[in-house]
Amino acid sequence: MRRGSMLRTLVLNFCLLVTLVYLLSLTYKSAADLADSRLQVPRFLLVSLMCVPLMFFPAQVAPGVFVDLRAVPIAFLTLRLGWGWGLVGAVPLLVYRYLLGGVGWPPAMVSAIGVVLVAGLFHGRLGLFRPQWPWERLLLPLLLIFLPNGLLLPIIRHDLSLYLTVWLPLLVMCFLGALITLGILRSRFRLLSLVETFERQAHQDALSTLANRRQFDLDIQTLGPDDVLCLIDIDHFKQVNDVHGHEAGDGVLVQLGELLPRCLRASDRAYRYGGEEFAVLFRMTGAVDPAVLGERLRAQVAQTAFTVLGGAPLTVSVGLARRGEGSVGDCFRRADVALYAAKRGGRNRAVVWGPELGEGTG
Repeated sequence: MRRGSMLRTLVLNFCLLVTLVYLLSLTYKSAADLADSRLQVPRFLLVSLMCVPLMFFPAQVAPGVFVDLRAVPIAFLTLRLGWGWGLVGAVPLLVYRYLLGGVGWPPAMVSAIGVVLVAGLFHGRLGLFRPQWPWERLLLPLLLIFLPNGLLLPIIRHDLSLYLTVWLPLLVMCFLGALITLGILRSRFRLLSLVETFERQAHQDALSTLANRRQFDLDIQTLGPDDVLCLIDIDHFKQVNDVHGHEAGDGVLVQLGELLPRCLRASDRAYRYGGEEFAVLFRMTGAVDPAVLGERLRAQVAQTAFTVLGGAPLTVSVGLARRGEGSVGDCFRRADVALYAAKRGGRNRAVVWGPELGEGTG
């Protein structure tokens, strides 16, 4: 094959590699997928089998001697998972190459194993998918990994000029293919990480780190008949700001944001509703008296020494209502009425809504 024709074929092979890697990147739906062990085997199979389509369109150097970019997926398997996985992943490649036959089969086997062995030396040492890992620290290792690929071709052909006309172009294309592969996957992981961060920030209060009003409005719509809504208001919070300063007031919100989740079950959730107001959704409370839930929260806060206040205590007023057969809106109004009753009754108390308190207004 003429050199120009071989290069054109390798460029087409390169385009196929980029397409396959892009499709692979789409299988990552969230940032957590990278570490999800349940998806490791399916993706391992995908990357391993990726070598075969690349071998459908090789550049034929001589009868029975083919070159392509099959080494790139195997190199990444090994870098990601180690020698053992790399060797297993090379099996489809080696089987298909054996079936193709020709004098190029033995050096093809040596090339694949050589790439796996060199890549295995860098397993766990390169921050492949960490955006903060400098690109320049990846260049030399990636170049070294592909040095064994096709290294025996000039020897079996008894033509050392093939090092310049075949081996070197193949090395460059594999190197570039690895860089593009890494770039596609890194970009995908960075995008997913940013999306996850923005989604979390959109539904999380920046100060208390609790879920925010937006998340509360979503979650309250799923309130069941046995669920209890709890509204919490810090007593005399304006006085805290006036006496200790707004920085101390923020510190109170932070500490309360740390305290509330520790008082809840895994199924319950705390929110910062706004200002000094917090909310808790108690799920599936069954026969548990809401008064017990509210009193437990109130007592826990009252017994806590708030460091930003010099260890001074802080109290909260709590209003609770069970969803029951009414609407979500009814439940919220009842909890708000109960909270107002707790405030009016002297603060530092938990009040459960009852018919005697009235329904309140929308």
